[in-house]
Amino acid sequence: MKRIIVLAISLSLGTVVLNAQKFERTNAYLGYTHYMKEKDPEELAKAKIAIDKATINTETKDDAKTWTYRGQIYVALYQREFADKMASHKDITDASKKSSLSYLETPITNLIEATSAFLKAKSLDAANKVYVDDYTRGMADCYFYLQNAGISRYNQKQYLEALPLFESASDIVSSDHKFDTINTNNAALCAFNAKIYDKAGNYYRKLADAGYAKGNTWMLLARVYEESGDSAKYNQIISEGLKKYPSDADLLTEDVNIKMAHGQATAAVDELNALVAQRPNDAQLNAVVGNVYDRMANPNGPDGKPTTKPAKYEEFMAKAIQYYSKAIELDPKAFDANYNLGALYYNQSVYYYDQSQLTIADAAKYKTMWEKPLPNAAKYLEAAHTLEPKDITTLLALKACYSQMGDNDNYLRIKEEVKKLQAGQ
Repeated sequence: MKRIIVLAISLSLGTVVLNAQKFERTNAYLGYTHYMKEKDPEELAKAKIAIDKATINTETKDDAKTWTYRGQIYVALYQREFADKMASHKDITDASKKSSLSYLETPITNLIEATSAFLKAKSLDAANKVYVDDYTRGMADCYFYLQNAGISRYNQKQYLEALPLFESASDIVSSDHKFDTINTNNAALCAFNAKIYDKAGNYYRKLADAGYAKGNTWMLLARVYEESGDSAKYNQIISEGLKKYPSDADLLTEDVNIKMAHGQATAAVDELNALVAQRPNDAQLNAVVGNVYDRMANPNGPDGKPTTKPAKYEEFMAKAIQYYSKAIELDPKAFDANYNLGALYYNQSVYYYDQSQLTIADAAKYKTMWEKPLPNAAKYLEAAHTLEPKDITTLLALKACYSQMGDNDNYLRIKEEVKKLQAGQ
């Protein structure tokens, strides 16, 4: 009898252990639902302990239900931490500022874990879709938090910390076999700024292949290789991008610069001339070529600041004026062409003025030259202003232009327009 009793007890304990494995998941669910009703942090803590056990247990670790619960519990943990941060900033009255700071300060571990759990639940439930409403709703919450947390870190130049957040957000969209261009681009920016060039190149290549932002993405992809010191690959990417977007001003400018750096100035100019010869009455193309010559005449360094003018400054400026003017002739309502030509004349005036301050000889040479471009600058900037009256950049350029000209009436007029626009009137 004793042996039979012992055996019966042993079997009974085996059953208890087996059921207890699923009880952990049940306990996790009960703790989570109680927390959602009562907001008792102890219940949420208990739910976390229980679901952690359930997700490594052989009886429950491969169930979509388990991972759905895990996602719900971990996103609740993140939400609670975020709410605590929000509550701690009682001195901040600006809601946007408080929210941004709270996203920055809230640890991301639970949010990343919640996202991974929901994605696994979705994968395990792909055939049956029993819990689809729960993990779909959970992933939507995670997507929202991931982006906000990522943006707050990116704005503080915490690129390494922001990167996995944008990557996780992108993974959510990828789970529906879609391409999240926005967060892939965000991830590429983070990787580039963090100097993780292999990742940046991979993301920009995906964006380029998808046609995102057209030539601009090819330009950014090229910059990855330029920054990493691979000049051959840089040149190759510029060439590839131009084949897809032959009229892109940035790519054209870089291609021309590459040719000129290799002593192929004639080939660079011939490239531009041949392009226009194919479509001489294309206003946009003329504006693009004008912009390329503009950049050749007024180059910027890697930091975006103006560098030394080239020996052919006057020649390039004349070409830029020629093509901008042709673009405006073909399409008088082209805002960019009008603005760029006005800005070009203004910048020419500034350059001549700066030159006149260098030496006595330069003062004599440039004494009157700096005044001549200003009326043309005002003319085309006014045209751009008419086309887009609320463009603040144009108004500020006009204000500076009239100040240089000593035209007080027009200066005061534009100053008042700037004031009204900035006041939101």
